[in-house]
Amino acid sequence: MKKTLLALAIASISASAFAVDTSSQNSRNEDMFAFDPMHKDQFSVSGSVGVGGYYDTGSKAFYDDWVTGLTLAVNYRNNRIVGYFETDLMLNYSTDPDAKAASSTDKHSGPATDVDKAWLGFDTGFGIASFGWENDTALDAIDGAGDNTYEFGASAGDASDAFNVVKFQGATNGFAYAVSYFETDDNHAKADKGVNGYVGIEQEIFNVYAGYETRDSDYDVYTVTGNVQLGAVKLGTNFWIEETDTKTKDMTNTGYYVSAGYAVSEDLTLAAGYAANTFDEKGKADLDQSFMNVAAMYTLAKNMDMGIDIKQELDMGEGNEEETYVFAAGYYYF
Repeated sequence: MKKTLLALAIASISASAFAVDTSSQNSRNEDMFAFDPMHKDQFSVSGSVGVGGYYDTGSKAFYDDWVTGLTLAVNYRNNRIVGYFETDLMLNYSTDPDAKAASSTDKHSGPATDVDKAWLGFDTGFGIASFGWENDTALDAIDGAGDNTYEFGASAGDASDAFNVVKFQGATNGFAYAVSYFETDDNHAKADKGVNGYVGIEQEIFNVYAGYETRDSDYDVYTVTGNVQLGAVKLGTNFWIEETDTKTKDMTNTGYYVSAGYAVSEDLTLAAGYAANTFDEKGKADLDQSFMNVAAMYTLAKNMDMGIDIKQELDMGEGNEEETYVFAAGYYYF
């Protein structure tokens, strides 16, 4: 439910660069509530520098949409107490800031900072129980498990980072599970409140998950995702049903996305995907849409990678133009 730039082995560095150590191997099992005084050795710092952006044939503009910038992350572990803080220093740009397609939310150039995640948790030995002032929800971890491309894969509706996230997430003996409560805005009174979670099976060659989300705005999501590794080929699929039932809208969005990635070498991975979905809104004709995307990801060094993803809309419905989108980026991790 959150846009990601990570895919296949090319993304193994970035996937782990900001990962919190959730194992209990460093915990005092004989006394889970014994903690050391706070010390610098309990903290680790990682980060990345990224440069990249988008182009689309609708706006005919190059734009960043907050891809270019510096990310800093701090992990904390003291026996079973864990924490994580991540902040972004971003530089947005656009060659045509007035174009509707140029940058999805912030159309004007300029620098910005953002606290992307901030949470504290307790390692139970079976998973992490945490409270986040801002954090991913449980479903964000698996709803795109079938995407092997670089940027333009499709999955269940976007919730992005949420606020006041209470979450429990873990895995035991190949069985994965998570549940979270969240709010969609930092204003508690105005925020949409929701609950989501998933269960899954994680094995050496395949992973499969089933997830669900509901919000008090009468919005529900059902999703099944998974992937399988067959030698140098990785296959994946995301399937979702989104239901919105309010006084002003009664709509169901049913869709799927399938993708495949092929590791040409240790450094180069090629991938492709196809998405199709149907909007069924009461009182209106069904709207069928589809697109395909192709991607290439290349590892420049142990802590450097880059990639490109090209999306071609195949059918946007009668009266809608089919546009082409290009995304390219490079990252250095430290």
